[in-house]
Amino acid sequence: MDIRPLGPQECGDAADVLVRAFHTFSLNQYLFPDPEQRRRQLRWLYVRAAAMHQRVGGAFIAGDGSGAALWTPPEYPHGLPVGHYVRAGFLAAPFGVGWELAGRRVRALRDIERRHRAEISGPHWSLEVIGVDPERQRTGSGSALIRHILDRADRDGLPAYVITHEEKNVAYYERHGFRLVGDAPFEPGAPPTCSLIRPARAGA
Repeated sequence: MDIRPLGPQECGDAADVLVRAFHTFSLNQYLFPDPEQRRRQLRWLYVRAAAMHQRVGGAFIAGDGSGAALWTPPEYPHGLPVGHYVRAGFLAAPFGVGWELAGRRVRALRDIERRHRAEISGPHWSLEVIGVDPERQRTGSGSALIRHILDRADRDGLPAYVITHEEKNVAYYERHGFRLVGDAPFEPGAPPTCSLIRPARAGA
């Protein structure tokens, strides 16, 4: 499976794939409970996230368009600077995704940031989101997307980090060498926040 960097004109394509992949994702249902609005809300977010990560060399797409992945490169060990979010247009998020449950979404983001800083330090690759079109799953796209950067991390002797809010995904990441370090929800009633680290493999 060919994996290539996302082009600046392909952010909408990547966002569409991610929306289809994550429309029923547990956290998205919790943060965006209206199913009729959720598709539009998620697309607004994913278009901007794809553009932001594309600018720093962390956005990738399967050659056949079946999947996409957004990574934060190791030069930003605890997330991209605020200026990147401003440039991507995230300040308009309350208008783009609505004010309903805005506090809940902020708490979720703060919890992710807190865990990230507490659980891993130093340069590393952070997988922000990886998704495959539901109709194209089990075709190797997801594994190719994740291996594309993990192989690079191995060559550079760097660890990798990921957070998922789907417990069923933990086994998938473990097959790629990650190990679970935490799984508590960020607030009562929320889905679990499962954080995983893939240790550096020196000399790989």
